Amino acid sequence: MVLRWIARVVGICIAGVLLLGAIPAFAHVHVHPDKEVKPGTTDVQLTFHVPNERASAHTVAVRVRLAAGLAGVHAENSPGWTATPEPGAQGTLSAVTWKGGSIGGGDGVDFAVHVDRLPTGVAQLTFAVDQTYDDGEVVSWSEATTEGSPEPEHPAPVLVLDGAESAAAPGTAGVTGASGASGGAARTAAVVTAAVALPALLVLLADGRIRASNRRQKIAVGRE
Repeated sequence: MVLRWIARVVGICIAGVLLLGAIPAFAHVHVHPDKEVKPGTTDVQLTFHVPNERASAHTVAVRVRLAAGLAGVHAENSPGWTATPEPGAQGTLSAVTWKGGSIGGGDGVDFAVHVDRLPTGVAQLTFAVDQTYDDGEVVSWSEATTEGSPEPEHPAPVLVLDGAESAAAPGTAGVTGASGASGGAARTAAVVTAAVALPALLVLLADGRIRASNRRQKIAVGRE
């Protein structure tokens, strides 16, 4: 009976801790490649997932400010959304804005760009995303994430390039006024630690309950 109670509580704690750790990640703007990427990778699609975080308003425009060094960027329309590229220096794109659609409730939409070639000499690419709501509020996902510090409220989406340490000198290619590193590793470590520590503590407490119950039973038997 007690062992079943312990197993049930441990399972609930692990699920709860992992869920709490996952909520912040899903609520943020993220960028994902369609394949493994490293410095200089060619023919890459980058997808930006933008969630609607306000129950009382809808997202009506999304502007992605591109990281420096991307070669041959082509904006792609999303269902219900039209992409408008913003030209930058030397024929490159500096940003892409999507309008025409609407994101409501807790939904999210993916916005994609195609990149002919990623830059070399950097370990990660930092972007910025401006999210406009139908009440006029603009949320800028451009805050830098510093290792060892709490994650900001609106962190800039970061694309880590695999093998960058061996393939290129460590560095960051970011949009103007934005830089930072992903806090995913630190967040994951904290979640895993909590997931292990909490069940262990409950097991110890339950063990104490079992020992105390056994002592009471022995005392009762002795009295009889």
